[in-house]
Order: sequence, then C-alpha cells, then structure tokens
Amino acid sequence: MSRKKATRRQIVCGVLGAQGFGIYELGACGMARAGTGVAAPCADGSAIFFNPAGLAGLKGWHVSGGGTFIKAVGNFTSDSTLAKTDLDNPWIPLPSVYIAYGSSQKWGAGVGVFFPYGLETRWPLSFDGRFTGYDNIIRNIYIQPSLAYQVTPWLSLGAGLDIVNGHVELNQRLDLSQQLIPLPGLPLGTTFAQFGIAPGTDFANAHLEASHTKVTGGHFGAIVKVNDRVSFGARYLMHATIDYAGTATFSQVPTGVIIPTTVTVGTRTIQAGTNLDALLDTLGVFAVLLPNQNVTTTISNPEQLVFGVSYKPMAGWTLYGDYQLTWWAKRFAALPINFSNAATPSLLLNTYYQNASDFRLGAEWVKNAKLTLRGGYLYNTAAAPPETVTPLLPEGARNELTAGAGVALSPKWSVDFAYQFIKQNDRRGRTRDISGATADQLQALNNGLYSFSAHLVGLSLAYTF
Repeated sequence: MSRKKATRRQIVCGVLGAQGFGIYELGACGMARAGTGVAAPCADGSAIFFNPAGLAGLKGWHVSGGGTFIKAVGNFTSDSTLAKTDLDNPWIPLPSVYIAYGSSQKWGAGVGVFFPYGLETRWPLSFDGRFTGYDNIIRNIYIQPSLAYQVTPWLSLGAGLDIVNGHVELNQRLDLSQQLIPLPGLPLGTTFAQFGIAPGTDFANAHLEASHTKVTGGHFGAIVKVNDRVSFGARYLMHATIDYAGTATFSQVPTGVIIPTTVTVGTRTIQAGTNLDALLDTLGVFAVLLPNQNVTTTISNPEQLVFGVSYKPMAGWTLYGDYQLTWWAKRFAALPINFSNAATPSLLLNTYYQNASDFRLGAEWVKNAKLTLRGGYLYNTAAAPPETVTPLLPEGARNELTAGAGVALSPKWSVDFAYQFIKQNDRRGRTRDISGATADQLQALNNGLYSFSAHLVGLSLAYTF
C-alpha cells in the first residue's frame, strides 16, 4: 500500500454512507397516519410534498408550519468485549413550512420548505467507531414551488421544481497505528504500529464540511378520483445530483506518548525520551500528509415513486394504503471523494446501497367538527446492505407505529399532533473501514451488533383564509 492510500483511507472511508436515510415525517397530519395520503393529501398545504396534485381544488390560502422532533436511541455491542456503547443523539428538530393558494376550483399553487433527506448521528469519543465518524450531519433543504390543475372532476395533476441546499459535515478521529511513516528508506506500507504504537491511538481530528445549492429535478403527481369514496394517487420525485465543495481541516490530538527506547526508523534515529507528538510535527505528518485543504464530492439524492389509494368505508372514516420505492442502488453504488492536496488524492468509496421499499397503512376518523383522530403502521426495508452498516448510518429494516390528532381551534386555525415510534431490527455491522474494499472484504469487518429505536413527535399549526 502506498503512503498516499493509507492516509486517505483513514480520512474518508464511510463519509457519506449515511445518505441511505430518507425522511418522511414532513407534516404532523400525514405523519400521524404513517405518511399515507398520496391519493388524498392533508388539506394544510403539505400536499406540496405528499402529492402536488392535491393542491388542485383548495379554496383560498392555506398556511402551515411546524416540525418533527426526533430522538434516536441505540447502541453498539462489541463481539470481542461485549461492551455496549450508547448513541449520544439529542432531540433533533426538523422544521417544515407550506404556503398554498387555490385561485379557483381548478387551479392551485404553493411553495414548501422541507427536508426529505438527512441524518445526524453522534457517538462518544470512547467509541471505536470514532475512527469512522463520531459527529456526522447531512442536511438537504428542499424549496419547492408547485402548481396543480384539475383536468376533469376525476383527474388532477401537479408538478413542482426542486431547489436543493445540501450540507455535509463529518467529524472523525485518525488512528496513529494505521498511519504510514513519512520517512525515506522504509518498506512500502510501514506504519507506526510496526514500531509499537497500539491500535486505537488517537493522534488527529478530521473535520470535513461541504455545501452547495442547486436548482435540480422536479416533483410530479396525479390523483384519480373514482367516486366520492375511492381515490388513487401517484407521485414521482426526481433525483437531485449535488456537487459539494468545502474544506477538510485536521487538528492534532495529543497522544501523551514518550518514546521509551532509542529506535532507528529508516534513515533516522529517534532517541529515547522523545515526545511523540513533537516528532509527528517534525516528520511533517500534518504539513505534508494532512494539511488543511479543499474537498469536493458529488452526491445524488435518489428518486422516489409512490402509489396509493384512499377509501371511505363509512361516514367519517378514511383508510389509506401507500407503497414507495426509492432508488438507492442507482444513486449510491459508489461515492467519489476529491482532495486538493496531492498527498491525499481522489478515491472512489464503494457503498453498495440497494433499493428500498416502504409499505404504509393509515386511518383517519373525523369524530366531529372539532376533532380528527389518526393512526397508522409502516414497514421499511433496509437501504444499507450487510457490508455497509457503520457508525455513520447503522440502519436496517424497521417497523413503525403512528398516532395523532387534528384539532380545529377556530374556523380558521387548526393544530395537528403526531407521535411515531420506530423499532429497527438488530443489525450486525462494523466500526472500521477499508478504502476501496469489496463487498466481501467490508462484510468481513463486521464486529458487533447495532440496536436502534426512535421516538418522533410532530406538531403543525395551520391557518386558512
């Protein structure tokens, strides 16, 4: 292995494996019924996301805003030590805003701001996975102006343009035992581990941050109203390819190590009592191999295709069923990372993501003019294959339950509440990475069990006039 390859391996492996995380809790009304409603979106303007065709037929102005608060709870249990490390995530807010206007029975328009892709994972610095990532954020803000038209009393069409702001942030520690020694006269692949440095010795912190805003893709929807009881709907969200540009910053972490005996490393003799931290600086580890520099990458948020049906079996009741396919495999088979410094050249990180399916069932009961009750269930298949379950996104198949209510505060004001519980199937995964590894090589690194669940609380306030 060359010195350049070893350096980049430590820095970037798994940077964006975390993009296998879609967000669907983008309005408390829809969230309470498990995200269903592509055939009959909520009348609070959130149709801009759930199906832009649902804007047709709105009367007057509909303004809603709110957010979902997400608390992920989980841990990793090591195979070798049985030690359990808990995730350190706080409650994370996820806001959304929708403004819609129905100018006539046929035309509707609006604009929405929401987050359909993103994640945040935090691990303690005592976790072995810190060398892959311990504080990681991906945020994708979509601003979507939309227009809808009722072609006939039974057919409505809608479309929107996506303006996407993407932001990526990764923090990870670098392991000195894996760092190649930048001295002449050494065999290729000579690392500090070969001179007694123990695995898991932190010597540097890497902070990668990049962002970009782009007008890209579109969102299309259709609703077919068979009769007053049955409707069918579909929507298609195009992929969004974003070229990120930012910086990679490296700071030294004290090891506190003193060289105990005199050693000869290549053509250089290092005396006993030498401070290792000072030696790293003298060797040019940071000046040559790990200088602060520019970094770029290209990430594609995948397409979404959703089909759904709504059915009113009796007065006051509506049942919903949706199916969603997300093309992770098409957009995240691999990921390029490009550094501006010649010592950390470009690489291609294999992610091996697979397409994911969501199955959703929801129900709504209008108890009276003041109160509407909602509930639902959904099942998600995993986007990350067995070889890509890492601290950045240890995701897996999930079962989820939802419940909520809508309350009319006045003829113009209403509020919606939602709660969602997520239980993810336990999943074997790993804490370390190897750059450019095959699927089999990565899966062989799996060294423990990830367990996760989450609590989500949604609140939306709507005003109609």
